[in-house]
Amino acid sequence: MALTKQQRRTGVAESFATLRLAGMQPTSAAERDADDYIEGRRTLDEIITDVVARHTRA
Repeated sequence: MALTKQQRRTGVAESFATLRLAGMQPTSAAERDADDYIEGRRTLDEIITDVVARHTRA
């Protein structure tokens, strides 16, 4: 069952709040990825694949 936009928004907000509680801030790339996820433009699997590629040396 697919999550609603509001459910995706709530999940992102909770994740970012946890990050901030740990003394960190989401990067601008993470915020863009989160917006894409909330809006339904990309799935979490697509985002994870892109993040791994961004942070893996060729």
